[in-house]
Amino acid sequence: MKKTQRTIQSLSRAFQILDCFDAFHQRLTLAELAKMCNLNINTTRGLVNTLVYHQYLAHDQRANSYHLGLAFIPKADLVEETTILHTKDILQPLLKDWANEFTMSTRLIMMEEGQLITLYTEVPDNARYLLMTRSALPFPLHATSSGKIYLSSLREEELKKYASHTKLVPYTDATISTVEALTGEIEKVGREGYALELGEVYDGIGSMALPVKNHRGRIYASISFLSSNEEILEQRERILQVVEPVLQALAQRGY
Repeated sequence: MKKTQRTIQSLSRAFQILDCFDAFHQRLTLAELAKMCNLNINTTRGLVNTLVYHQYLAHDQRANSYHLGLAFIPKADLVEETTILHTKDILQPLLKDWANEFTMSTRLIMMEEGQLITLYTEVPDNARYLLMTRSALPFPLHATSSGKIYLSSLREEELKKYASHTKLVPYTDATISTVEALTGEIEKVGREGYALELGEVYDGIGSMALPVKNHRGRIYASISFLSSNEEILEQRERILQVVEPVLQALAQRGY
């Protein structure tokens, strides 16, 4: 039986407050923080004041709201660089192995503030035809497998905000183009642990993406496989059997 590590409640609550801030919640009032953390308003005030004192939060007196403070600026680049290097170094050789095993293009895609960035791509050594994507072009989140993985990492209210403020462009007849259909698709991704794109950007071309998580379960990247719709569906179960245990082991190791 695994021994449960002792944690300090006040620190856990402080981290809980910091976790409330993201791309969709950049400024929050004290009352909003207390509600999101399910904490007493006075307890929240004490924790927030401490975070402000140490510059992990900043207080906008005019709006009477809080946002992330200057203490994060010198640390953010270091954290991002370390995470990317660890992920790339570990997964890069695996991407090549998987590209050859499944005869598909494989990609490591990082997720940052609503943007998908192709960090690395591998192609099979012995394939007569190759499918590739242009890394400079933005990925439509609602129509790609990695985009759906990103959307599945959002809170319910964040997903609703995205869906209501974003034009769901129908690239093909298969593209999800309504809020209701997108919500149902993202719920399915959350249940199944992977996402599919089947002819939603280009007819006949599909992809499958699996989430890359840290030890806290937060999704920060995806591994995707690019091929024809038929190949993706035919090899879907085998991809899950091979790749999912590797990504779970990486998360447990803290990457």
